[in-house]
Amino acid sequence: MGGFLKKLERIFMTFLVITLILMVSVQILLKDDISRSKIKNIEMAIKNVIAPDRNTVPVSSIDNYKKEITEKKGYMVIDLLNNLKLPQVYLIKNGKRVANFKDGVVTVRVDNGDFLEIDARFYKSPLWFEITELSPSIKTWKPGQQFRVNGNEKKLGIVRFYEKL
Repeated sequence: MGGFLKKLERIFMTFLVITLILMVSVQILLKDDISRSKIKNIEMAIKNVIAPDRNTVPVSSIDNYKKEITEKKGYMVIDLLNNLKLPQVYLIKNGKRVANFKDGVVTVRVDNGDFLEIDARFYKSPLWFEITELSPSIKTWKPGQQFRVNGNEKKLGIVRFYEKL
């Protein structure tokens, strides 16, 4: 019986050491921005394999979808990651400040051709932003897309819509 407990203890300790090594390795990888973005891409790919219908348009919103395509108006929700709330970080649309991240999340209405930027000049550490939701008619970005801003203005790009069906 004593030999069995020694083997069990040895297996448990080996498992514990391997787990600790893996945890430290993952933490080191997550500090590097390139590795972090690659891990996020792998995570998104796995999520799409597991639940591919998650980003599809529900049948009940087809009328709204058609209306958004013909009107060329839409919306975006941009989330400041890591549960940060920074009122000195701004979303800029066509050269004007339209919102700040005082709540950690910004919802903005956009038109075709709008130019979007994130102004984080007042915060010198790297910040991560994610597009958590957007109109299905917008083709410039995808839900889950992330941006890193490091104490400067980050140009997100020009809003482009899918052409009329």
